[in-house]
Amino acid sequence: MRILLILLIICTLSGCSTFKPEDLQYKEAEPSNNKSGIEYGVYTPPNWQSGERLPLIVFLHGGGGSHYSFERYGAPEYFDKEINEGRLPRFILVTPNGDNGFWENWADGSKHYRDWVLDDIVPVVQQEYGTLECPRHCHLAGISMGGFGALRFAYFARDDFSSVSAISAPIFNKEQADKRKQSLLIRLLFPFKRIFGDTYNEDFIRSNPYNAWVESVEQRKVRLQIMWGDKDYKGILESNEKFHQHLVEHRVEHDSVVYQGGHKWKYWVPNFDRVIRFLLQGSS
Repeated sequence: MRILLILLIICTLSGCSTFKPEDLQYKEAEPSNNKSGIEYGVYTPPNWQSGERLPLIVFLHGGGGSHYSFERYGAPEYFDKEINEGRLPRFILVTPNGDNGFWENWADGSKHYRDWVLDDIVPVVQQEYGTLECPRHCHLAGISMGGFGALRFAYFARDDFSSVSAISAPIFNKEQADKRKQSLLIRLLFPFKRIFGDTYNEDFIRSNPYNAWVESVEQRKVRLQIMWGDKDYKGILESNEKFHQHLVEHRVEHDSVVYQGGHKWKYWVPNFDRVIRFLLQGSS
């Protein structure tokens, strides 16, 4: 009984799940500029076999999460069920580990999260799993911090992806971002200066979603979805509503979804079907 209890505790702490092990494989990339390597997980649909060519989704986790979050909160089981019952198409998904680095190439040169994912992980996954060609069949999605990262990826790699979904993401214009950076708690948790450098430089301003999807015809070729909860964090709820209105005012085509619930995986996972259907519209 004691051994059984210990095993149960270990399983709970490690986020054990009941989905089939072959559905999610954990791997490690070895970027030349990162000695420790970058870990990631790859989800394949039920009964996937080598040679089946499928679209690829790059999924970015939120702050405090990791590449294990996708498994820990039951997303593979959810996708298995939806695919088996014919409600979702088949796809391959890669979920890298981004720590709390905002998925950025840090301004101080110490971290290169965006390059690690786009240059060192995605090409390997494409080759190993034989995914369909980009950009038509390559897509981006992320939750919270990962939603912010997905929007940035879609700007810097707009020729590599056809769609992006930002879920419960902090989508701030420059004034909103500056106000939040003044928070003592935020400054203690995130080294914004090391990550973003001078937020007043032209490149940073141009890459802000408020500017990117309005000023660039090329950027608008990347189909955009934003999703947030009706009980989401106040700042995120307000920022998404404001960004949605900004896009409407500038007649930028996009998909906006308000789900019932707050800023948690238990609300995100049941709405992933909307995300996948949106992303894969152009992959059929």
